[in-house]
Amino acid sequence: MPVFDGSSYISRSIHAVSELLKYYSFPYEIVIVDDGSRDGTRFKALEIASRYDNVRVVGYDRNLGKGAAFLYGYRYSRGDVMVLFDADLDIPPQQIPLLLAVMEGAQADVVITNKWHPFSRTVASNLRRFLSKSYNALVKLLTGLNLSDTQTGAKAIKRYVLDTIAPKMRARRYAFDVELLLLAVKHGFKIAEVPSLKDIRLSSAFRPREIARMFLELLSIVYRHGRVR
Repeated sequence: MPVFDGSSYISRSIHAVSELLKYYSFPYEIVIVDDGSRDGTRFKALEIASRYDNVRVVGYDRNLGKGAAFLYGYRYSRGDVMVLFDADLDIPPQQIPLLLAVMEGAQADVVITNKWHPFSRTVASNLRRFLSKSYNALVKLLTGLNLSDTQTGAKAIKRYVLDTIAPKMRARRYAFDVELLLLAVKHGFKIAEVPSLKDIRLSSAFRPREIARMFLELLSIVYRHGRVR
């Protein structure tokens, strides 16, 4: 669970995910990656992690981006399956058992949540909806990925997939999901998409500078890896 400046919610999020996974009796660990927070997030996370046997908090002092944080956490993790999950729980943690069930049932190597699936209920402003769908259309055009949503922060990935593609990944911020999925497809791994079981609430807003950086990062990914054939 990568987190940046999340002191207002990180304790609640760790508790919610831990209690859910205990209920399902999964063998699990939660790795919180503090992506250079400036608001005491790591202190709050360490405080609640001390109450659990299987929650670890790692991090660094400079903000590097969600992609960098995820890859950092992957190196500290020990399981055969990793779930990337946004720490603010915009997607409720009840999505995790679905990701794992579909991974097993569909024998998929990667399972991603599609917030625009007909069965998903996504609450977002018209602007956020427009930007998200426009970006996904651009991703399809430039990469050839036949996926409806690359950006949702709820993905399950088998370790051997990351062992194969992580050394080739360079994107660290906004488009790292695209690079991850593009490399997975190019290496022949199977990807499945699932709807969200619970309402998704997209509250964060994009600034013009972030949109420009997403576009430039996407172009650099296409330059490095090309399109899906």
